[in-house]
Amino acid sequence: MGTDAPFAADQDVLVDANIFYAIGHPSNPQYRRFRSAVQNAGVVCKLPRRVIVELGGSETDRVRTALDEGWATIIDAPSPTDGDAVAASDIARRTIANETDQAEHEVEKTDAILAGLAIQYVRDRSTAGVVVLTDDKPAKKGIENAVQAQGYTDAITVYGLADIIGGDPGDSMRLI
Repeated sequence: MGTDAPFAADQDVLVDANIFYAIGHPSNPQYRRFRSAVQNAGVVCKLPRRVIVELGGSETDRVRTALDEGWATIIDAPSPTDGDAVAASDIARRTIANETDQAEHEVEKTDAILAGLAIQYVRDRSTAGVVVLTDDKPAKKGIENAVQAQGYTDAITVYGLADIIGGDPGDSMRLI
């Protein structure tokens, strides 16, 4: 790979909104370290449209910078007719609901969609694998359960921000 980041250019990297909240604005050290790790690995982060909405739209500085510099792109949610993606999203949603003591219909849809997208990308694209980046612990567990249930544990991995840029006690990251 050529970097310490746990991903490579031949993988699809799906990113949750909480990663962009945690790295902050382009002037923040966390943002610069994340951008550097992504660019050094030759990765283009895929941001689902729902993530873009959560971040305040594509014109927010953190998103616009990533898009303009070419290390991020906007993607659509999985097709509602894709049975495997829908099943993965349902498994993730049930897990997240159980982890957070919420009703399934109250679970944030983006977290469940990431599970469906990961399955769809592995199955439909010629990729060496999929990495999902999220710092949301219930979402991570939901995605991992969906991946395991669908039999894709060798092709899909879920990481957090610290796995990409390391931890720095001087950082003022806010995790959600």
